[in-house]
Amino acid sequence: MLRGTSARPRQFQLVVDEREESWTFDQQGDPHRDQYAEGILHSVDGPSEVSFARSGTVAPPVRLLTPELLPLWGSPASFVPVLVQRIHGHWLLVTFEHERDPADRVTLVVDERNGVAHRWYGWSEVTVLTEVRVMDDDEPVPPRPRFSRLSERPALGY
Repeated sequence: MLRGTSARPRQFQLVVDEREESWTFDQQGDPHRDQYAEGILHSVDGPSEVSFARSGTVAPPVRLLTPELLPLWGSPASFVPVLVQRIHGHWLLVTFEHERDPADRVTLVVDERNGVAHRWYGWSEVTVLTEVRVMDDDEPVPPRPRFSRLSERPALGY
């Protein structure tokens, strides 16, 4: 979802297997399915060999499920201090302040029960995970989703 514009929200489905370090990403309106498995990223640009930690550059929501991989921790990022505030029980509001301009901030809302960042307020986009489900080990990757049209901004889940 783009912040401060009249652009329509974009929906996606993301399936991540942390143990296997693989993921599948489907985005509304995109006929291509991005995938990462066995060290190979399959994107619209073709296959390329990258690490799991770097594979999320193609599909940024991947990093919300593994927020420790977000490019905000340490160099080359210049986001210090990092402010953490508990909101509504088990939710952590994490604010990253740019060292040269304290007004330049990005924010995450992390569920401390599972370590997933459910909301990302970035420089030009807001990403909201509306549903997170843990799949069984033997459950197959869901088929390509059929997205229904969003009529409003997702409600706060905390």
